[in-house]
Amino acid sequence: MTAANWVTRVVSALLALALLIGSLLAVVEIVAAALGRAPALIPYPEWTSWLRTHSWNDWIVNAVLGGLVVLGLLFLVLAFRRGKPASLALRSRSGGVDVTASRRSVEKSLATAAARTTGIAGASASVSRRTARVDARTVARSEPGIREEVESAVRGRLDSLGLERRMRTRVDLTMKDTR
Repeated sequence: MTAANWVTRVVSALLALALLIGSLLAVVEIVAAALGRAPALIPYPEWTSWLRTHSWNDWIVNAVLGGLVVLGLLFLVLAFRRGKPASLALRSRSGGVDVTASRRSVEKSLATAAARTTGIAGASASVSRRTARVDARTVARSEPGIREEVESAVRGRLDSLGLERRMRTRVDLTMKDTR
């Protein structure tokens, strides 16, 4: 899971929690007002008098409103950001037939192709809309040409899948600790 997915989940959970707590507070205050009692948790008479003494031109009001606008824009960016596709389009041999492969199956296929290369101890892959990234772990210290072999294996596997769009490949090699 990417960092953006984590940020989106955390922000969504915090926003949902804030809405839940705010709703519960509103219910408690409405019940207290209906029973003719003083505010239960929120000192809204003091807040109301403070708001009456400040105008729209006060710096504190402008700062709070500016912060709310920035927060709202952040929520909009997170909401409309395109994520990774669930499936990738394949070339179809028949007109009018849409053929797709799941993103996860393509990732597993690329990781397997890279791991089968001589000198590679293991590999993982991630696929976005335009790029296939493979992280391969090698046990060899500096075997010449191993990166090219992995790139060739990954490119060959992508070509054999018959994706509708050509993808850029990125291969990162790390040396596996042999201790």
